[in-house]
Amino acid sequence: MMTTLEKANHRNIPQPSDCRGLLLQERHHGEALDPLTSNEMKETGLEQNLTASHIGLMPGETVATGLLLGILWFLSVFGNSLVCLVIHRSRRAQSTTNYFVVSMACADLLLSVGCMPFVLLQLASGRWMLGNGMCKLVRYFQYLTPGVQIYVLLSICVDRFYTIVYPLSFKVSREKAKKMITASWIFDAALASPAFFFFRSGWDNHCNFFPPQVWEGTAYSVVHLLVAFLIPTVLIILFYQKVIKYIWRIGTDGRTVRRTMNIVPRTKVKTIKMFLMLNLFFLLSWLPFYVVQLWHPLEMDKRKSSLVFMSVTCLSFSSSASKPTLYSVYNANFRRGVKETFCMSSMKCYRSNAYTITTSSKIAKKNYIGISELPAPAKTLSKDMIYKSFDREAKEKKLALAY
Repeated sequence: MMTTLEKANHRNIPQPSDCRGLLLQERHHGEALDPLTSNEMKETGLEQNLTASHIGLMPGETVATGLLLGILWFLSVFGNSLVCLVIHRSRRAQSTTNYFVVSMACADLLLSVGCMPFVLLQLASGRWMLGNGMCKLVRYFQYLTPGVQIYVLLSICVDRFYTIVYPLSFKVSREKAKKMITASWIFDAALASPAFFFFRSGWDNHCNFFPPQVWEGTAYSVVHLLVAFLIPTVLIILFYQKVIKYIWRIGTDGRTVRRTMNIVPRTKVKTIKMFLMLNLFFLLSWLPFYVVQLWHPLEMDKRKSSLVFMSVTCLSFSSSASKPTLYSVYNANFRRGVKETFCMSSMKCYRSNAYTITTSSKIAKKNYIGISELPAPAKTLSKDMIYKSFDREAKEKKLALAY
């Protein structure tokens, strides 16, 4: 048994843990740290701040990515605005298929205006400076637009299938096209709404790139991948496989593709090729975006997560910039409409005093054939006088061939 004095002395003896505490206090409150150690800590802190301010990307990578995003933004805004303008000014271009094209152009414009500039700002500043609400909204647009477009592409596929294979059994009218477009927007607006819950900007001024790696985020990523990408992709492939098989089976002959009772114009076959290329570009551009929602690096690794996010973002944005280029390559009516819009074509047609872009054959252009509302006295003139007023030298048979 210890006496009272021994107990007191025992309490006064510093224990090992107390010794470590005293040493730490002495180092903290005593002399200043070694200058070299202090400088190393300062440099490390500066490097960490520099890395955080650039979301882990090197200055050269930031400049290159920003330049690429800027070019894609300009091409997307200019090209898709031109698509809407050409189709709006052309009455003949206002077909059911072009309704779908305008819907996709509007979705691309929404992505270009509501998402691209803010991603570019985050890249340039190195942090998210627009608050939690804008973070949620930008990520929502990034989830909304590809889902809308893939269902519009599916609607185009259905329209082409019945137009080519079963032209008499079913027809997608303008009203049906409008309903299909509206349904695509409403459905995917609801499907993308959980993005408001999974994305946020925290105290560190960082708008997270990917859904959180919890079971809710993983489940939503799987559902979104299936419903907004894989299922419509499979349906698109099946429909176009039937269309291509049908065209291949009946063969080609000159300018038309012939069947026993039906004649499929060559222009429709070329339209099918255009939409096949459009689907291919779209699917290849957006596939990585959906994949990285499931398999992505931890956002604590800022450099790796930033590189992955910016790579898939640039690739997905390239889809918006490529569509107007495909239209101009595969569609002569669109090229003619662009020339008319910029007043680069001498062939201008009129209909009921309203300017429209219409198609005219080469013979019609050679003989200056146009459509115009005649003056009141001219309506009572003979057919020969009408030809003279249009400055045409073609005979009536040749004129009928031109139309």
